[in-house]
Amino acid sequence: METKIRKVPSIRSVPPSNMFEFMIQVSRPSSKELERFNRAEKYKLLKANSVKRKDEIKRWIKEQGLDAEVFKIEEPTVFNMLFITCTREVAEQLEHVDGVVSVSPSPEFSVALNKQRNEGREKDK
Repeated sequence: METKIRKVPSIRSVPPSNMFEFMIQVSRPSSKELERFNRAEKYKLLKANSVKRKDEIKRWIKEQGLDAEVFKIEEPTVFNMLFITCTREVAEQLEHVDGVVSVSPSPEFSVALNKQRNEGREKDK
């Protein structure tokens, strides 16, 4: 008989109202540095770079005593972007961390906007 493990949601699965999602662009190897590698090797290098940058940011957050102002940092990808849910104050400070190119609000699509569009179309009928 196979036992299924049920994943229990975190107690804090919803971020506090003072935290927002931000997109962090991190530095990465230049195209010139990557040109000698094949596609698979580039993928591994870029992924490793993103993981390294995430670890550096997490270490910086801990050193600054800002753990309570960060809800989560998403898993890195091969792209030089990380997503973090934190306070605006932390996001502003992150812009000065080594390896961080820029920090900006993460683009979000409003469900209300889509709903309004659909309601408008129904009125036109």
